[in-house]
Amino acid sequence: MAARFVLVHGAYHGGWCWDRLTPLLLARRAEVIAPDLPGHGSDRTPSADLTLTLYADHIAEAVRQAGGPVTLVGHSMAGAVIAEVAERVPDRLTRLVYLTAYMPGPGESIIDWARRDGETRARADKVTFEDTPCLAVDRQTTWDAFYQDAPEEDLDWVFPQLRPEPVAIFRQALSLTPEKFGRVPRDYISCRQDFAITADLQDSMLDALPARRTWDLDCGHSPFVVCPDALADILMAGEAAG
Repeated sequence: MAARFVLVHGAYHGGWCWDRLTPLLLARRAEVIAPDLPGHGSDRTPSADLTLTLYADHIAEAVRQAGGPVTLVGHSMAGAVIAEVAERVPDRLTRLVYLTAYMPGPGESIIDWARRDGETRARADKVTFEDTPCLAVDRQTTWDAFYQDAPEEDLDWVFPQLRPEPVAIFRQALSLTPEKFGRVPRDYISCRQDFAITADLQDSMLDALPARRTWDLDCGHSPFVVCPDALADILMAGEAAG
Protein backbone atom coordinates (compact mmCIF):
# COMPACT_ATOMS: atom_id res chain seq x y z
CA MET A 1 0.00 0.00 0.00
CA ALA A 2 1.32 3.45 -0.93
CA ALA A 3 2.11 5.90 1.82
CA ARG A 4 -0.56 8.56 2.10
CA PHE A 5 0.24 11.97 3.60
CA VAL A 6 -1.92 14.92 4.55
CA LEU A 7 0.38 17.90 5.10
CA VAL A 8 -0.87 20.72 7.32
CA HIS A 9 0.90 24.06 7.17
CA GLY A 10 1.56 26.30 10.14
CA ALA A 11 0.59 29.86 11.03
CA TYR A 12 0.64 32.59 8.38
CA HIS A 13 1.34 30.11 5.53
CA GLY A 14 -0.79 28.11 3.10
CA GLY A 15 -0.68 24.76 1.38
CA TRP A 16 1.71 26.35 -1.12
CA CYS A 17 4.57 26.03 1.38
CA TRP A 18 4.76 22.28 0.64
CA ASP A 19 5.33 22.83 -3.10
CA ARG A 20 8.94 21.62 -3.01
CA LEU A 21 8.26 18.62 -0.80
CA THR A 22 5.17 17.31 -2.56
CA PRO A 23 6.84 16.23 -5.85
CA LEU A 24 9.61 14.51 -3.89
CA LEU A 25 7.06 12.42 -2.00
CA LEU A 26 5.16 11.69 -5.20
CA ALA A 27 8.43 10.51 -6.78
CA ARG A 28 8.72 8.08 -3.87
CA ARG A 29 5.27 6.75 -4.83
CA ALA A 30 3.43 8.38 -1.96
CA GLU A 31 0.05 10.07 -2.18
CA VAL A 32 -0.04 13.66 -0.95
CA ILE A 33 -2.75 16.12 0.02
CA ALA A 34 -1.67 19.62 1.11
CA PRO A 35 -4.82 21.63 1.85
CA ASP A 36 -5.10 25.27 2.78
CA LEU A 37 -6.43 25.85 6.26
CA PRO A 38 -9.54 28.06 6.33
CA GLY A 39 -8.58 31.67 5.71
CA HIS A 40 -5.17 30.78 4.26
CA GLY A 41 -3.81 30.40 0.76
CA SER A 42 -6.72 30.55 -1.67
CA ASP A 43 -9.36 30.01 1.04
CA ARG A 44 -11.23 33.22 1.82
CA THR A 45 -12.94 32.34 5.10
CA PRO A 46 -13.14 35.62 7.10
CA SER A 47 -10.66 36.00 9.93
CA ALA A 48 -13.47 36.52 12.44
CA ASP A 49 -14.68 32.96 11.75
CA LEU A 50 -11.31 31.26 12.21
CA THR A 51 -10.84 28.96 15.21
CA LEU A 52 -8.70 25.97 16.00
CA THR A 53 -11.91 23.94 15.99
CA LEU A 54 -12.65 25.03 12.43
CA TYR A 55 -9.12 24.18 11.34
CA ALA A 56 -9.37 20.70 12.86
CA ASP A 57 -12.80 20.06 11.36
CA HIS A 58 -11.51 21.10 7.94
CA ILE A 59 -8.48 18.79 8.08
CA ALA A 60 -10.54 15.93 9.51
CA GLU A 61 -12.76 16.16 6.44
CA ALA A 62 -9.68 16.09 4.18
CA VAL A 63 -8.56 12.93 5.99
CA ARG A 64 -11.98 11.33 5.51
CA GLN A 65 -11.81 12.04 1.78
CA ALA A 66 -8.25 10.76 1.38
CA GLY A 67 -9.38 7.23 0.58
CA GLY A 68 -7.56 5.26 3.26
CA PRO A 69 -5.32 5.45 6.32
CA VAL A 70 -3.35 8.69 6.49
CA THR A 71 -0.11 9.90 8.02
CA LEU A 72 -0.96 13.39 9.25
CA VAL A 73 1.92 15.86 9.27
CA GLY A 74 1.62 19.16 11.13
CA HIS A 75 4.17 21.97 11.00
CA SER A 76 4.62 24.53 13.77
CA MET A 77 1.19 25.80 14.91
CA ALA A 78 -0.41 22.83 13.13
CA GLY A 79 0.86 20.52 15.84
CA ALA A 80 -2.24 21.64 17.74
CA VAL A 81 -4.40 21.10 14.66
CA ILE A 82 -3.30 17.51 14.03
CA ALA A 83 -3.83 16.63 17.69
CA GLU A 84 -7.44 17.81 17.46
CA VAL A 85 -7.86 15.90 14.20
CA ALA A 86 -6.68 12.74 15.95
CA GLU A 87 -9.41 13.27 18.52
CA ARG A 88 -11.97 13.40 15.68
CA VAL A 89 -10.83 10.61 13.34
CA PRO A 90 -8.33 8.34 15.16
CA ASP A 91 -9.30 5.26 13.16
CA ARG A 92 -8.32 6.97 9.90
CA LEU A 93 -4.79 7.84 10.99
CA THR A 94 -1.70 5.64 10.92
CA ARG A 95 0.35 8.20 12.84
CA LEU A 96 0.85 11.86 13.64
CA VAL A 97 4.09 13.56 12.61
CA TYR A 98 4.92 16.78 14.43
CA LEU A 99 7.31 18.73 12.22
CA THR A 100 9.22 21.16 14.48
CA ALA A 101 5.77 21.79 15.88
CA TYR A 102 4.02 22.83 19.03
CA MET A 103 2.87 19.80 20.96
CA PRO A 104 0.23 20.88 23.49
CA GLY A 105 -1.29 18.18 25.63
CA PRO A 106 -4.85 17.89 26.94
CA GLY A 107 -6.11 21.21 28.26
CA GLU A 108 -3.07 23.11 26.97
CA SER A 109 -2.84 25.78 24.28
CA ILE A 110 -0.05 26.84 21.95
CA ILE A 111 0.54 29.99 23.98
CA ASP A 112 1.06 27.92 27.13
CA TRP A 113 4.22 26.58 25.52
CA ALA A 114 5.20 29.55 23.36
CA ARG A 115 5.52 31.86 26.36
CA ARG A 116 8.17 29.51 27.80
CA ASP A 117 10.45 29.97 24.80
CA GLY A 118 12.62 32.89 25.89
CA GLU A 119 15.07 32.44 23.00
CA THR A 120 12.56 32.51 20.14
CA ARG A 121 13.03 35.07 17.37
CA ALA A 122 9.38 34.79 16.29
CA ARG A 123 8.31 38.12 17.76
CA ALA A 124 5.00 38.82 16.06
CA ASP A 125 3.19 42.14 15.99
CA LYS A 126 -0.37 42.49 17.27
CA VAL A 127 -2.52 43.84 14.44
CA THR A 128 -6.17 44.15 13.52
CA PHE A 129 -6.95 42.33 10.28
CA GLU A 130 -10.49 42.03 8.93
CA ASP A 131 -11.68 43.52 12.26
CA THR A 132 -10.05 40.61 14.12
CA PRO A 133 -7.15 40.65 16.62
CA CYS A 134 -4.28 38.89 14.86
CA LEU A 135 -0.56 38.33 14.95
CA ALA A 136 1.60 39.21 11.96
CA VAL A 137 5.30 38.99 11.14
CA ASP A 138 7.29 41.48 9.09
CA ARG A 139 9.82 40.52 6.45
CA GLN A 140 12.86 40.69 8.73
CA THR A 141 11.22 38.56 11.43
CA THR A 142 10.13 36.06 8.78
CA TRP A 143 13.73 35.69 7.70
CA ASP A 144 15.25 35.72 11.20
CA ALA A 145 12.80 33.26 12.76
CA PHE A 146 11.47 31.04 9.98
CA TYR A 147 13.92 31.17 7.05
CA GLN A 148 17.32 32.20 8.42
CA ASP A 149 19.01 29.40 6.47
CA ALA A 150 17.23 30.13 3.18
CA PRO A 151 18.45 32.42 0.39
CA GLU A 152 16.73 35.76 -0.02
CA GLU A 153 14.99 34.67 -3.21
CA ASP A 154 13.10 32.10 -1.15
CA LEU A 155 11.95 34.89 1.14
CA ASP A 156 10.81 36.81 -1.94
CA TRP A 157 8.56 33.85 -2.75
CA VAL A 158 7.30 33.22 0.77
CA PHE A 159 6.74 36.61 2.36
CA PRO A 160 4.12 38.06 -0.03
CA GLN A 161 1.95 34.98 0.54
CA LEU A 162 1.85 35.19 4.34
CA ARG A 163 -1.30 36.39 6.12
CA PRO A 164 -2.02 37.43 9.71
CA GLU A 165 -3.08 34.68 12.12
CA PRO A 166 -5.94 35.24 14.60
CA VAL A 167 -4.75 35.45 18.20
CA ALA A 168 -7.56 33.09 19.23
CA ILE A 169 -5.84 30.18 17.46
CA PHE A 170 -2.90 30.34 19.84
CA ARG A 171 -5.07 30.64 22.94
CA GLN A 172 -7.55 27.79 22.41
CA ALA A 173 -6.97 24.86 24.76
CA LEU A 174 -6.99 21.37 23.26
CA SER A 175 -9.70 18.85 24.11
CA LEU A 176 -7.92 15.50 23.90
CA THR A 177 -8.62 12.09 25.40
CA PRO A 178 -6.49 8.96 25.87
CA GLU A 179 -9.18 6.90 24.11
CA LYS A 180 -8.93 8.85 20.83
CA PHE A 181 -5.92 11.15 20.52
CA GLY A 182 -3.94 8.95 22.87
CA ARG A 183 -4.11 5.85 20.71
CA VAL A 184 -2.65 7.43 17.56
CA PRO A 185 1.15 6.96 17.40
CA ARG A 186 3.11 10.22 17.58
CA ASP A 187 6.42 10.88 15.82
CA TYR A 188 8.45 14.09 16.01
CA ILE A 189 10.90 15.68 13.56
CA SER A 190 13.04 18.19 15.41
CA CYS A 191 14.79 20.98 13.50
CA ARG A 192 17.76 21.69 15.73
CA GLN A 193 18.55 25.16 14.31
CA ASP A 194 14.96 26.37 14.67
CA PHE A 195 14.79 29.98 15.86
CA ALA A 196 10.98 30.08 16.00
CA ILE A 197 10.35 27.00 18.18
CA THR A 198 13.76 26.46 19.69
CA ALA A 199 15.31 23.04 20.16
CA ASP A 200 15.19 23.46 23.93
CA LEU A 201 11.44 24.06 23.82
CA GLN A 202 10.94 21.11 21.49
CA ASP A 203 12.81 18.92 23.95
CA SER A 204 10.67 20.18 26.83
CA MET A 205 7.47 19.40 24.95
CA LEU A 206 8.73 15.91 24.18
CA ASP A 207 9.53 15.38 27.85
CA ALA A 208 5.94 16.30 28.70
CA LEU A 209 4.28 14.35 25.86
CA PRO A 210 6.72 11.71 24.58
CA ALA A 211 6.81 10.66 20.95
CA ARG A 212 7.23 7.10 19.74
CA ARG A 213 10.12 8.07 17.46
CA THR A 214 12.11 11.24 16.86
CA TRP A 215 14.38 12.40 14.06
CA ASP A 216 16.68 15.42 13.94
CA LEU A 217 17.29 17.76 11.03
CA ASP A 218 20.17 20.24 11.18
CA CYS A 219 18.16 23.14 9.78
CA GLY A 220 15.86 25.99 10.72
CA HIS A 221 12.09 26.18 11.01
CA SER A 222 11.20 25.49 7.37
CA PRO A 223 12.74 22.23 6.09
CA PHE A 224 10.09 21.91 3.38
CA VAL A 225 11.80 24.87 1.68
CA VAL A 226 15.42 24.54 2.81
CA CYS A 227 16.01 20.77 2.76
CA PRO A 228 12.95 19.06 1.26
CA ASP A 229 14.90 15.98 0.11
CA ALA A 230 16.08 15.22 3.63
CA LEU A 231 12.57 15.78 4.96
CA ALA A 232 11.08 13.46 2.33
CA ASP A 233 13.60 10.77 3.27
CA ILE A 234 12.64 11.00 6.95
CA LEU A 235 8.92 10.89 6.22
CA MET A 236 9.33 7.82 4.03
CA ALA A 237 11.63 6.16 6.58
CA GLY A 238 8.86 6.55 9.12
CA GLU A 239 6.44 4.84 6.77
CA ALA A 240 8.85 1.95 6.23
CA ALA A 241 9.30 1.54 9.98
CA GLY A 242 5.56 1.11 10.45
